[in-house]
Amino acid sequence: MRNDALHRRHGRNDRRLAERFLRNARSFWNGTDELVPRFPDGARHFLAIAIELALKAYLLHRGISDDWNRIHVRHDLLKALKSAKRAGFDGAPPGLAKIAAALNPYYKTHTIPHMPAETIASVCWLDACQTVQDLITAVATAIGVQVPDSPTNAIPREGG
Repeated sequence: MRNDALHRRHGRNDRRLAERFLRNARSFWNGTDELVPRFPDGARHFLAIAIELALKAYLLHRGISDDWNRIHVRHDLLKALKSAKRAGFDGAPPGLAKIAAALNPYYKTHTIPHMPAETIASVCWLDACQTVQDLITAVATAIGVQVPDSPTNAIPREGG
C-alpha cells in the first residue's frame, strides 16, 4: 500500500457529505440537455461538475476523505473515475470514460470554452446528458441513497 493511501481514509465514511455531493451533482446535471443547443460550453461545464461531484460522492461514502480528494483528485475527472473504480465502484455507465476523457484536459484547467472542434464533435452531448444522469443514479444506488428525481431534465421555469 502506498504511503498516501494510509492518509486518504479517515476510517469512516462521510454519508452526509456524500449525499450533499450527490444532490449537488444532480443540481448541476439538471437542465443540461436544454443548455446543449443554446449554451454548449455551459452545458459541458455543468456536466463535468456533475461527474466530479458524483464520483467524489462515491469516494466519500467509501471513506476517502474530502481533503484527500481535494489534494489528489482535484478537478481531474479521469483520476476521479479511476479512484472510484479502485474503491469498488462498478456502475460507471457506458460512454462515461469517453466523456470524461474529452472534458478532462479543459475542465481541470478551466478552459472548456477553448475545446477544439474535433474534441467537441467526438461526443454527442445530448447523449452525454443521459450518461451523466445514469452515473448519478448508479452512484445513488451504490451508496444507498435516493436522489430526488425530476420528471424531466428540465430547468424550472418562473411562474409556471
